[in-house]
Amino acid sequence: MNLNDQDEYSILILGIAGGAGYVYEGHCSSSFLLLKGEKPVCLIDLGLGVTRTLTQYGYSLPDTVIITHNHTDHAGELPVVIRVEESKGRRLNIAAATPVSERLKHQRMAEHNDLYPAETLANWLSLPPNERSDLTDDLQIQFIEAKHSEKCFGFKLFLKGIDTPLLGYTGDSGFYPSLYQQISQCSVSIFDARPNGNEWHAGIDELEAYQRTSYIIGHGMIGLDSEDERLLQSGQRVTIRVGEPK
Repeated sequence: MNLNDQDEYSILILGIAGGAGYVYEGHCSSSFLLLKGEKPVCLIDLGLGVTRTLTQYGYSLPDTVIITHNHTDHAGELPVVIRVEESKGRRLNIAAATPVSERLKHQRMAEHNDLYPAETLANWLSLPPNERSDLTDDLQIQFIEAKHSEKCFGFKLFLKGIDTPLLGYTGDSGFYPSLYQQISQCSVSIFDARPNGNEWHAGIDELEAYQRTSYIIGHGMIGLDSEDERLLQSGQRVTIRVGEPK
């Protein structure tokens, strides 16, 4: 499938840090923006520092935000952002797997619940795992459970009418082959990993068996002196070749 420049999809890496990385050092939490041409299509995760970093790159919040799980470095700004946007007359679409969506509405949004119930502030797309569901006019999403300390789901994004997934992301996850097999089917695949892995975050060395791995995102990568081109850095732009699995 050939697309012109205005239709070309890409991702912009906004941050690769954890919550402590933002609080103590000012590094943006792990997040990336999906673009069609120069138009923001959806934001993946909304942790600490993401909104300001997005605007510093010259982009506005897209209508749709995907949240992988309810940790501060992935959802910490959500209560403030959707309250502010709703006050401007705009209700964002917050997409998450159903178990994550329930946690977000009842736990992450608890600070607003007495005055502003979560359901009144945003359009909550609480989507069943392991099924392709509509996300935008052009995109569908399939959530896949990850292995993490908090209920977390990676995902595959599809362009409607095209079988090869456009983009895959594991979310935060320990080594989990069944998840990796699905994510590696995508045109661009992003795997969570750390220089030194643990139960909840895979180690970079554990991904060596997955030769189709496209990119790696994770804490501990900032300033890391490495020739590994898979390691994503803040500000990096990655073009997605539609329909071409890695």
